[in-house]
Amino acid sequence: MSIPEQVARLVEEAILPLGVEHFGFCPLEALSGLLDCRGKRLLPPAGSAILLLLPYYGGEFPERNLARYALCDDYHRIAGDILEEIIAPLAAAFPAEKFLPFVDSSPIPEVEAGALAGLGFAGKNGQLITPWYGSCAFLCEVVTTLPLPQTGPSAAAGCESCRRCLDACPTGALSGQGLEKARCRSHITQKKGELTPWEQKEIQKGGLAWGCDICTAACPHNRGLSLTTIPQMRENLVPVLTEENLPSLLEQKSYGWRGEKVLRRNLAILREDQHCKRDR
Repeated sequence: MSIPEQVARLVEEAILPLGVEHFGFCPLEALSGLLDCRGKRLLPPAGSAILLLLPYYGGEFPERNLARYALCDDYHRIAGDILEEIIAPLAAAFPAEKFLPFVDSSPIPEVEAGALAGLGFAGKNGQLITPWYGSCAFLCEVVTTLPLPQTGPSAAAGCESCRRCLDACPTGALSGQGLEKARCRSHITQKKGELTPWEQKEIQKGGLAWGCDICTAACPHNRGLSLTTIPQMRENLVPVLTEENLPSLLEQKSYGWRGEKVLRRNLAILREDQHCKRDR
């Protein structure tokens, strides 16, 4: 059995009992470049990334003021635990090699790497669109010194002439040139400090205290999704953030990293909007 075949077998044996069904390989040299972040210093000069797809769709809720990806418990912890389950057998089988887990704060351009690994294609909304979960999946990876072959790209057609996400974006943050971060409602909900009147108004229009799902909802690949296959991402779903449940959720949810002050500010902006509507 070759090294890539052995790695694939070990990864598959580790992830299938955890509900993770799809992974791929991408050599680092195949990437157009690495992102400038702290983890970049840890990477080997040559090596590969083992990329995993973690679907997060937990169903629909009649009331929701959080982006869908934020309803489950902190995906950083869930993904981190899954990656450790992969690293343990790999490190035992290849003791001379290095294995580094990354969730979110990765020097790997994940959408590009995911496409090269055969897990989907880069959508016009900047997200990886997969054949199985649309864009409703997290990407995480193990970077290793092992030389592994590129397992993609897939034969996915891409967005072609579709521009539903571009047309649906309410602020014009999405365009053919990419994402203008400063105009993105999701980015605005994560900003620290006082917001401009325009930014406050956009949070009120969006109705979410964290994130924005509009471009994701507009994508035809995200229709008819099945519930996530990962048990931890189906448990403890909280669709509505309030002043009362905020303290307990800070330690449980992915948005807790931003801190209580920003989240209370966003809730206050939404509450003020509701008061204004009632007074009309």
